[in-house]
Amino acid sequence: MVHKKYLCRAPKILLIGAGPSTSGLIAELSLNFDAIVAADGGFDSAQQAKLEVALVVGDMDSQLELPANQAAAHITDQETTDFQKCLSVCDAHIFLGVGFLGGRLDHQLAAFSALLNEPRPVILMDEAQLVFVVPQKFSIDLEAETPVGFYPMVPVEASLRGVRWPLSNAVMSPMGQIATSNIALGGALEITVDRPGLLAILPRRDLDAVLTALGRGFGKAHDQ
Repeated sequence: MVHKKYLCRAPKILLIGAGPSTSGLIAELSLNFDAIVAADGGFDSAQQAKLEVALVVGDMDSQLELPANQAAAHITDQETTDFQKCLSVCDAHIFLGVGFLGGRLDHQLAAFSALLNEPRPVILMDEAQLVFVVPQKFSIDLEAETPVGFYPMVPVEASLRGVRWPLSNAVMSPMGQIATSNIALGGALEITVDRPGLLAILPRRDLDAVLTALGRGFGKAHDQ
């Protein structure tokens, strides 16, 4: 599904899904984002957090009635999720999605697939953690003893430095080498990967550092 005209453009867009979240977290995150887009039933979560929503997107199977003045994109396509629909009609330098982790496992797996197919930086977050696809060259400063995890959604060759258990040109795959339980040594954590496909899992507290690091290099890596 390709939309030639984006319905919402902003440097940083907060996407709100209908999955588990809290009004407090959503309201806190909204302070640092330029526009808020709700995925179907995520509009209810945005309203509970008393936020102004720039656009509601989805097949509207969970959102039957909207205020008359609310901008919306009703997309009936059943081949894509509401999360994918949001990405298709919105453009940003970086996206943060809340309400897409937890809840139904099939929805969460579908969100991970959407990350894998998205060339722009997208972070998914809940109360405890954040998840994103690592660009081909990535560096971030973390405190010592920060728990970090890496999971290959497709076979990749990766090197990890600045962690207790480093890897050098390791062949990683869902059925082989993974690195889901690791610890940052402190300072620069550096990752190189031969293709997009490696999920990074970090604590919620590192959101600002991740936003900065992805803003530095994600697009460049995917344009190679």
